[in-house]
Amino acid sequence: MSSVSIVHAHLVLPDAVLEDGAVLIRDGKIVEVGSCLEVAWADADEVIDAGHSLYLLPGLIDTHCDGLEVEINPRPRVNFDGLFAMRNYERRCLMGGVTTSFHALTFADMPRSGRTLEEAALRAELVRESRQQASMDHQLLHRCDVWTPTALDSLFGSLRVSPVQAMSLNDHTPGQGQYRNLDEFKKTMIAYHGADPTYDADADIEKRIAARQDRTPVMEVLGRVGVEFRAQAFVLASHDDDSVERVDAMHELGCTIAEFPVVIEAARRAREIGEWITVGAPNIVRGGSTSGNSDATELVREGLADIICADYHTPSMLVAATKLVDLGICTLPEAVAKVTANPAAAFGLDDRGRIEVGLAGDLVLVDLERGRPRVHDALYRGAVVYSDGRAPRLQERSLALSAR
Repeated sequence: MSSVSIVHAHLVLPDAVLEDGAVLIRDGKIVEVGSCLEVAWADADEVIDAGHSLYLLPGLIDTHCDGLEVEINPRPRVNFDGLFAMRNYERRCLMGGVTTSFHALTFADMPRSGRTLEEAALRAELVRESRQQASMDHQLLHRCDVWTPTALDSLFGSLRVSPVQAMSLNDHTPGQGQYRNLDEFKKTMIAYHGADPTYDADADIEKRIAARQDRTPVMEVLGRVGVEFRAQAFVLASHDDDSVERVDAMHELGCTIAEFPVVIEAARRAREIGEWITVGAPNIVRGGSTSGNSDATELVREGLADIICADYHTPSMLVAATKLVDLGICTLPEAVAKVTANPAAAFGLDDRGRIEVGLAGDLVLVDLERGRPRVHDALYRGAVVYSDGRAPRLQERSLALSAR
């Protein structure tokens, strides 16, 4: 069995920070946690010295990120090889401290965004295949477009063979949800079509709204989702809730997670009925929503945010958590829980998310001193899968000292 220990670190535990702590991992699992005087770390195959200055966190768990699509198509029609894109995605995640990622894949035909139902199914299979040789845990969040009943067979076929069965219900019709503010939506559409002088944003928005007056497809989708959920429950999330009524309707369907509530009233209702509430890390980092919706920092301040996800920008997760600490809104353990323990609990991942004996050795060693967190080492199942080489191995330090 292989073993690794991290010593002289500030351990971020669920309710405290343990100074001069040590963790011993053997065969992929944490077997000892405590002070350096208590843990038998010296005989590990590899000893990483945090130098009394670095913080050891559980590996971050990202419950919603569409970054894989960007890796495959950084520009329209690039279509990089899937495995090449996955490895690039992994490196980006590990440098940001993420060791578990739920790839948010939209099952729908959306010509404007280049998404197709066929590609969604292929990418879902790519994610599952990549798990075998991966340096982190790849999971799937199946984004169900409520206007696309023809996607359901493919979506549920993928959902039912995924290790964690998770779905998010999405409706991006202008005038409600994320795009309830039509003035902000218009600005976004103009930005997307900036190179096209013939683009008429008002006409485009009018056409989109007119095409969705008949809600028959939505009722068909929600009905099928309800039947499938009652037959065999899965993790179900609502998305961009914009009213108390919508939160209640989604909860009745089976939702236990509210992703990105766009008004504070929706977030308050989700809290009242015991749902997990997810906000986006970029919203916190940049100081607000790009769509003019809820300020995620304020939701955290009001006790209305449990989970911070990458949304579309993985490097923002760790920065968002530490920014909440810098602002005095959260303690470090509270902020870290929003990117580790809470998402683990919400998605039924009871083997990770905390520095605790018996859990997986998914850990990240981080420099927090400059207010801009930087990951020095990332471990997945007890193996070092990323290192910038700055945290010395104890054997290396001993050899260097003896050579002087």
